[in-house]
Amino acid sequence: MNRKLLLITTLCFIAFLAGCSQKGVKTPLEDIGLVGIMAFDYIDEGSVKLSVAIPQYSPDAQEDTQVFSVPTDLISKGIVDIEALSDKKILFNQLRVILINEEFARKGKVQKVLEYLYRNPESGDKVLIAVVKGNAEELLNAKFPDKPNINFYLNDLLEPTINTAFNPNTNIHDFIYTATNPVFDPIMPVIEIKEKNIEIIGVALFKNKNMFETIPPDEALIIQDLQQQDKLAPLSLELHQGHGTEKIMLDLVKSKVHIESNKNIKSPKLTISLNVKGTLVEYKGARYNTLNTLDNLSKLENDISKQLEQNITEFLDKIKEQKIDPIGLSEYFRMYYDGKWTKKMTADTISKLKFDFKVDTSIISTGILN
Repeated sequence: MNRKLLLITTLCFIAFLAGCSQKGVKTPLEDIGLVGIMAFDYIDEGSVKLSVAIPQYSPDAQEDTQVFSVPTDLISKGIVDIEALSDKKILFNQLRVILINEEFARKGKVQKVLEYLYRNPESGDKVLIAVVKGNAEELLNAKFPDKPNINFYLNDLLEPTINTAFNPNTNIHDFIYTATNPVFDPIMPVIEIKEKNIEIIGVALFKNKNMFETIPPDEALIIQDLQQQDKLAPLSLELHQGHGTEKIMLDLVKSKVHIESNKNIKSPKLTISLNVKGTLVEYKGARYNTLNTLDNLSKLENDISKQLEQNITEFLDKIKEQKIDPIGLSEYFRMYYDGKWTKKMTADTISKLKFDFKVDTSIISTGILN
């Protein structure tokens, strides 16, 4: 019994010493640099410029953000070099945004970087990502006097909301999921400095790990439409249906899509029906004074449906030509295929895809137009 008691006492003492040892090596808070933004700029095939933005919370700090940049061939080595410059322990627990400059994205380097950070338990997988048109380091160092700290500014800008068309693939987890899923090709928002603001100017499409195309926000909204997202961003639409050029803003309340496949990958065909309900919040055109009757409103609904059908058909023709699938349409054939599905099969299926498309638009109110 005494031996057993001695053993228990010894183990407790060892555990106590280990706890004291861990406490003894903790880094003081003032010696920690919590990275908020990480950025990558292409240098050449073997190296990249790594930049980090670290918020400064000290009231004595002259700048609200410190930006450090180093050229490196390995991310981990670059982090060590930045620690030497900042004289602080660099941590990624507060990492919120990753920026990839366009040239770096077009060289096919994005997935490798994001996989490294995806495996890093400090950063997590909900970090927002975006392509920068131009130099990412310059964006971090730019001054925006009427905006908050760059760390909060970019996080708020890229955070998916009902008012943006960029809900899909805006964080590390979503990008890795689509990049490794054989029925998807990844997408990512593209940002650029415009005068004294940072703006989301479009969406980058990826194929075979490389960014190769940028689409405008209205086409990105089509991706949301066909991915069966219930609530969508407001829709700005130009009508060309025989009444001159008309411009409308439709605040989408609800949408519903139904997609049926013929299950034939040799001659693939989809039947797609899209139902959209929303409020007409603004209208500019020849019919402005006639929209107070149900008959004229019904005609406008039909014209909106025809225009949406045309726009979506043009977009689907584009992805067919490019042999990419940012929507996941090939899933409607993979689910009926007995065997391993590959990215090449997705490209082949999309390139041959035919479809019947029908849009039904319902304007549930006309807002201030009443």
